[in-house]
Amino acid sequence: MKTKQAAAAAFLCALVLASACSNGNGNGGNAPAPGTNAAAGNGGAAEAAPDGPMSPYAETVSYTTVKGTTQNPNFPNGDTYEKNIWQDYVEKKLNVKGKISWSAPTDGEQYSKKLSVDIASNQLPDIFMIDGSTATPMLKQLVEGDMIEDLSEVFDKYASDTVKEHYAVDDNTALNGAKFDGKLMAIPGVPEQAQPMLVWLRQDWLEKLKLPEPKTLDDVRTISKAFTTQDPDGNGKNDTLGLVAQSNPDFYSNSFNLHTLDTVFWTSKAFPKTWIKGDDGTVKWGGIQPEVKTALGIIRDMYKEGSLDSDFGLKDGGKTTEDVSSGKAGMVFEAWYAPFYPLGNTLRNNPNAEWKPYAILDSEGKLQVASNPTPVSYIVVRKGYENPELAMKLINLSTEILERKDPEIQALYEQYKEIKLSTLLHPTYIDFGIADPEVLGKRYIKYKDLVEGKADESILGPDDTDGWVSLKQEMETPFASVRDKLSSMSDEDKNAAFNNHISWVAWMDALKLSSTDNLNYVTNVFNGSTKTMDRKWESLLTMQKQAYLKIITGNEPLDSFDRFVEDWNKQGGDQVTQEVQEEVQKNNG
Repeated sequence: MKTKQAAAAAFLCALVLASACSNGNGNGGNAPAPGTNAAAGNGGAAEAAPDGPMSPYAETVSYTTVKGTTQNPNFPNGDTYEKNIWQDYVEKKLNVKGKISWSAPTDGEQYSKKLSVDIASNQLPDIFMIDGSTATPMLKQLVEGDMIEDLSEVFDKYASDTVKEHYAVDDNTALNGAKFDGKLMAIPGVPEQAQPMLVWLRQDWLEKLKLPEPKTLDDVRTISKAFTTQDPDGNGKNDTLGLVAQSNPDFYSNSFNLHTLDTVFWTSKAFPKTWIKGDDGTVKWGGIQPEVKTALGIIRDMYKEGSLDSDFGLKDGGKTTEDVSSGKAGMVFEAWYAPFYPLGNTLRNNPNAEWKPYAILDSEGKLQVASNPTPVSYIVVRKGYENPELAMKLINLSTEILERKDPEIQALYEQYKEIKLSTLLHPTYIDFGIADPEVLGKRYIKYKDLVEGKADESILGPDDTDGWVSLKQEMETPFASVRDKLSSMSDEDKNAAFNNHISWVAWMDALKLSSTDNLNYVTNVFNGSTKTMDRKWESLLTMQKQAYLKIITGNEPLDSFDRFVEDWNKQGGDQVTQEVQEEVQKNNG
């Protein structure tokens, strides 16, 4: 997962942003929180008005929180995590006063470990975020310990229309994932809408070997074998690879991931890491369905014939990234952002290299996409905090900050515009805007219209501008026209040429394939845990992966899949499925 996070870090900071919320006013008759200074009046905030999603309080409301930080931040103007222009804006806008009880870096385990200590001692801040790989079990611990507030009514009454619209994109799956016994116990983040896994090929190799462009999985296999055996780099050595993929930690996922074999599984309509709900409401585990057996048969043949890297079983995402960056590999499965990381590394090491994406459709002409709109971060409220609605107001305001339409907010961005990626652009105490999951597709349409001359730059929002600058520069000075001049160019101009071309391939070539009407999303409907899952799920997942690997590598026959399914059900899978069915029905009303 770290390799996927590295990929995301290369570009998502500039990409996934959201829409604004509606405004309102008032405090709804809530009692002042501990530490409220009634004599302080409204502290310079806007005059309180009828209650609403972002209404200021009539009297200053205090809250405590804890803060995940970035190490070595680059704050402007002497700002800090504790005191900065963004938090000043929030406190003035809502007439609130926050206090950070402690802070810790989020790029390791320090934040989650420190928060675990607070939970164990039941010394919780009023409003706080849980995040990362421990978020779901931590949320469950807080719920079972009766330590956090039920936010069902808070969400219904205070969530802005925009926030609700963003959750609705994936049929409120993220919200349902934060429900326990039908109660919304946390406000979840909204993941980016899932993207199809594309087949990325070294186009320069394809053209050198005079091979046709791929349309089917059989074509992919033929090309991969040729890349492995026909010396496409022309160095006279047997040192190239076709398709490379990771097996560690997994070679399949419930959403787009780095260098898995998802393209083969999904094209076969197999979703081995997804809880699927049928039209009749029945929930089933994708990993034991007959379509998986079909996909495993294809992958087994690929491994045997050499169209899948023979070292597949030994590689993680770091190793496949090395293969790609060094120019050794000629094919990977990855989402639209692959040029940003790691395919751009190939270009920088060899400017004559050229990657091109292709979409492989299933037998019905559909591009299958596994979607996992389940959050990995949540905002929760301490049980007994007198103003739980403040959490929702802070989230609404964070969402408005993301959209940047308010001139006052845009002015704050201008003060932070030189900030580096190592620091958040808006370090409010509760920085938890609900992003529009469809923002990438919407941005691609804007860029497409601009490229085709159907619109002018007035259609761009503040967060669309940087990407368009790169695309426009690539149009004006195509990389092909400067490829032979790179050695004489300054480092700044050379980097700009690389970046512009990489942006073009990602936005205009790959997202074009990802923004069609023939996408079919298969949604993971459950990402929580049940009583039996707590005891047996890890062993069941391990059993599945081992069974798959044995089949792929030829250590077990393909028909051993049927025996695996029987064993999986007997060893707890059948009971887990029944419990998941009950949870899905309960949380979906």
